[in-house]
Amino acid sequence: MANVTYLIGAGASAGKRDKGNVIEGLPCVNEIPLRINNIITLLRNTPIPRNITWQNSQLGLNSKEDWDKAREVLLNQFQELYQHCTENATIDTYAKKLVLKREIDKFKHLEHILTLFFMFEEMWYKPDSRYDTFLANILTENLRFPDNIRFISWNYDNQFEIAYSEYNPDDNLLVGSKRTKFNLRHEITKINGTASFINRDQKFATYRRKFLEEIQNTHENGLYSEAQAKENRWVLELIFLYKLYIEGKEDNTDLSFAFDYNYPSDQILQSIDYIIGTTDVLVIIGYTFPFFNREIDRKILQHLKPNAKIYIQDIYPERIKQSLKAVSPDIKEENIILLSDVDQFYLPPEL
Repeated sequence: MANVTYLIGAGASAGKRDKGNVIEGLPCVNEIPLRINNIITLLRNTPIPRNITWQNSQLGLNSKEDWDKAREVLLNQFQELYQHCTENATIDTYAKKLVLKREIDKFKHLEHILTLFFMFEEMWYKPDSRYDTFLANILTENLRFPDNIRFISWNYDNQFEIAYSEYNPDDNLLVGSKRTKFNLRHEITKINGTASFINRDQKFATYRRKFLEEIQNTHENGLYSEAQAKENRWVLELIFLYKLYIEGKEDNTDLSFAFDYNYPSDQILQSIDYIIGTTDVLVIIGYTFPFFNREIDRKILQHLKPNAKIYIQDIYPERIKQSLKAVSPDIKEENIILLSDVDQFYLPPEL
């Protein structure tokens, strides 16, 4: 039985579009500014309900006026994020720039706001349906990944976790990142961590549970349409998450760029070295091998078996092949198979 490793990038979470409008999934890099601007519009145009009931003195949310002030602060944060996106080639470029300039406080704040952004996107839109279909195909009877399938992901989204919760709401996937210790049982290894916040204090979880319970009572009967009620809810939750996890709090996001010098990569590379070293078949989905990831990509691929078969699944697989060969020129041409059908994640015949 062949050991199959999936190496995935943003294209694996792109989901579906209809005439440019998002149906499911997450934005690709060039779509992020538009999606940030959508949040800005939502924050600017959605008023705080007059009868909001959930208050918390420790978060500084004691009245509707406090909620209004917090909304303005958050609106400014997303306006700044939008500006950075439009003034730089990508948001990753801006992040790398902050690291190179040693502007660490700004870099950490960027990680936190990006975490909030992706959390909102995954609350607002359905996950990419390909994850659901893929899990239906591969999960074992005990709802785990088969021992011969592993994932290495450059994505910091929760698409896998969200899809998995539909099958097993009482358990979580075994995810490894730079904040976790090396573990041979990890089913997914995330190079950039995960866009989520870590509850280091139990009161955070308690606050969020109470908030979600009480937020349903904030809408005045008959004054809001169903669409308006949805917008109200997400604006309130954005503000709440910002106050709970970001404003004045310690570094508590699990998202971390691989080029962040403050987080040593020994543990993550140890996990990846083991996975790649035992890989017979590598399936690359939606990953473009960008130049500023090249150093780590070379470390990843240097342990790949000389005769390992490589499947590249992408709308433009030939471009990915050229980038792959630039990273690892010793890979044999006859070992590379190109796949342009991206309707479902590829299941190689070696499985």
